[in-house]
Amino acid sequence: MNINRTEGLFTFAEELLIAAEHEQERAEEDVVSHLICSNSRQSISNYLAGFLLQKNVAIEHPVSIASLQLQCIAIDARFELLDFSSFNCRLDTHDRNYCLEQDIVSDCLKIAQQVRTIVLSETPGY
Repeated sequence: MNINRTEGLFTFAEELLIAAEHEQERAEEDVVSHLICSNSRQSISNYLAGFLLQKNVAIEHPVSIASLQLQCIAIDARFELLDFSSFNCRLDTHDRNYCLEQDIVSDCLKIAQQVRTIVLSETPGY
């Protein structure tokens, strides 16, 4: 396990998530929704990839949020609880697209927070 790489992914994921949360807290007319979308999505990817590396699992390519989630589910069933169905980008292997709809962006941020909670907590013994 490359501890520095894993910690780097977690640190970057946390920075992105905090930036998304701060953007969400702005006055409604000042919110830049594509920043929330992009930062949340990148945070999710980094948390999931960091989790896999922490568990010494090689990341399968092509990488998408959906593929990372499937790999994480194989290690920890809690990842099945995450509902990415509202993510139009969950199968994308790039991050060039983003959402502008406030309800979808809010869901994206909420799921990023849920991913953080799962990744940073102890994996329960089943």
